[in-house]
Amino acid sequence: MSDAAPLPSDDPPPVKHTLTTAKFEAINAPSGTPTPAPTDVYQVLRDNLARENAAGMNAVKPVRKRPSRRKRDFWLMLVLGNLTIGALVALTGRNVVAVIFGLAGVVILSAALSWVMWFVMEDY
Repeated sequence: MSDAAPLPSDDPPPVKHTLTTAKFEAINAPSGTPTPAPTDVYQVLRDNLARENAAGMNAVKPVRKRPSRRKRDFWLMLVLGNLTIGALVALTGRNVVAVIFGLAGVVILSAALSWVMWFVMEDY
């Protein structure tokens, strides 16, 4: 191995970073005396309530809840659906299989309609 000198590099020497003191510039002139903040929270809440009452924000009239149409629709669909199934069974004749299918249809319709109307849907 030879003792050759390293080749010159085009890289600049490393920069050493150090911390200095922070320098702040005051933009706003300091005001006179600061206004004292209220320290009694309950007094602030009483003042807020008095202002809201004076503005009429707490004068709420109770609104009657309008009657729901869900019960009426449930009974209407239940009766009409079961009558439709009964009419279809009666039109097909008194076949045992048709009667059993009709009873199964009545049970499925009643259970599904009850589930959807009372447990899935909201009041309307």
